[in-house]
Amino acid sequence: MPILLSSPSFHYNRTTMKRVVVVLPTFNEGANIESSIKKVLEQEKYLDGFEIHVLVADDIRTVDDTEAIVKRISKKNSRVHFLKVKPGLGVALITAHQYSLKNLKPDIMTQLDADGQVVPNVLIGLVKTIEEGYDLAIGSRFVEGGRNQLSFGRRLFTYGASLFCRIMMGPFNIKEFTNSARAFTPALFKRLNLERLPWKEQTFIVQPAFLHEAILAGAKYKEVPLVFKNRLEGYSKNKVFNYTYDVVTYTIDARLNSLGFKFPIYHISRRAKTPVKFGMVGFTGTVVDFIFYKIFINYFGLPPATSKGFSTEIAIINNFMLNNFWTFKYRKTKTNIWQKLGMFNLVSLGGLIMGVLIVKFLHTSYGDGFIEVLGRPIAYNNFYFFATIPFVMTWNFLMNHFFTWRNEKD
Repeated sequence: MPILLSSPSFHYNRTTMKRVVVVLPTFNEGANIESSIKKVLEQEKYLDGFEIHVLVADDIRTVDDTEAIVKRISKKNSRVHFLKVKPGLGVALITAHQYSLKNLKPDIMTQLDADGQVVPNVLIGLVKTIEEGYDLAIGSRFVEGGRNQLSFGRRLFTYGASLFCRIMMGPFNIKEFTNSARAFTPALFKRLNLERLPWKEQTFIVQPAFLHEAILAGAKYKEVPLVFKNRLEGYSKNKVFNYTYDVVTYTIDARLNSLGFKFPIYHISRRAKTPVKFGMVGFTGTVVDFIFYKIFINYFGLPPATSKGFSTEIAIINNFMLNNFWTFKYRKTKTNIWQKLGMFNLVSLGGLIMGVLIVKFLHTSYGDGFIEVLGRPIAYNNFYFFATIPFVMTWNFLMNHFFTWRNEKD
């Protein structure tokens, strides 16, 4: 069932004109939406035999005047429609397409960004491609005639994400996986496996995932050049790391599924994103910890337990900075950075004591010997160090999750 909060009811008497319904998902797009609607409707003069309808799917979290603007326009133009939907890009798109299919009876279903980044004239190429007999037309920055006018960093990200999708799940002859500009037939949309498509997640992964599901559904596809600009107004809500994380986990999941392995990696990774990020920070901290641990032993002659104490404190500072500005960046807390640093050190002191005691116990029990691994002598103190990791990391994550960066307000 679609996740739909509210909508008016529309009933139409069909004419001989073919109908194109353009879905525009919005979240605080008051600065852009009127211009975007106008530019989309202007494309009708280049599409003989077609009438364009615009369906705005507005996120319930929107706090600006997007809804008021669209409703004002819709009173004057019966081809402009408005839905209020629950949060998430995938929810907005799929809900709007389901509503469109049921109530607006489109011959061609399309979607564009509402923020002015995609030049709307791509709609002409998308519609004409469907008319040529394709059932999926993909707007692309990476085919001849397409242009990507974002910053260098964003261009690198979009190209890298699409390349990773091509390599991991294919098909390799599709060059653009991550933008929203697409057109497809109602028949193709009905064939999509929406149970498998992660459209209810609050993430941008719906873009490559939708394309993947369309290919699995047997879509005959073609890419159409588009121009992708910086936003007209406002700010981009795409958080690059989170999207990269989702692209990597989703494409790995898709590849394993194609090979017959049905383990739900993407689903699990979405529920474990914070622990995974904490673990990645922990890994860098472990590297820092181990390097200084060996330096204190080998260059300063300190015993393993003492070396572990000093090296752990250096790692604690490293981990605090990464966790505060990355892992728990979006947590709303009542504490300032200095209070968090104090709490983090206090929590980490428990991990430090635990690590020192484990190393002390193992060192007392087994001494300073060596073991040969593949013909090379490996000091026992290396094993003492790594034996502390699972215990210390579990302690640190639980304490910091529930105390240092405890969510006070979502």
